[in-house]
Amino acid sequence: MTRKVKRGTGRPRRQETDVAILDAALSIFLQAGFEGTSFEQVARRAGVSRATIYRRWASREEMIARALGRLKEESEEGAGARWEKMRLEELVEMMVEYGPKAWVDNDARRLLARVAGSVPDAPLLVQTFWEVYAAPRRAAFSAIVERARSERVLPANTDPELFQAMLGGAMMHKMLLEPGEKGEAELRAHLCAVLRQLGLGAVLDRLGR
Repeated sequence: MTRKVKRGTGRPRRQETDVAILDAALSIFLQAGFEGTSFEQVARRAGVSRATIYRRWASREEMIARALGRLKEESEEGAGARWEKMRLEELVEMMVEYGPKAWVDNDARRLLARVAGSVPDAPLLVQTFWEVYAAPRRAAFSAIVERARSERVLPANTDPELFQAMLGGAMMHKMLLEPGEKGEAELRAHLCAVLRQLGLGAVLDRLGR
């Protein structure tokens, strides 16, 4: 049975306090992983009381998931993302232009390692992030792929979920499993190569990639 994500109640939140807490939570999570991230440490770094955090989030998993979601939202906002309205060519252009820079700037390799390492010990963290942030974006991505399939930009038998799994898996392999630091240019070249393998060569050619 899917566990529902709890929402905090209480006094109205101050936006700057939320930001300070989530920034502190993300920073500590990147440094120390899930087990090394506590309300007490986050409160100390954010300059708030533990009670202030408890009023907002019922668990560390929910707090860290919200911090990860905020990072994702900021990256998409900077790229002018409006997923539900995008055509495939627009999405590809956004991914190629902004994705590699965001991955480098946000230390995506360490972030992926921390999230992957949380799977056995913090399933609620992964579930919360998936339900609140990943699933809606995957649904929007699938709708874009389905439109592209109906317009014959992609083959008629393209499976939107498998398409995303192959794309995401190839990028995770590059960033997480291959040794050595990865720069923006290398990640962009790899992303374009993967997209070509997925049948988007003509789209990349039109974009001059």
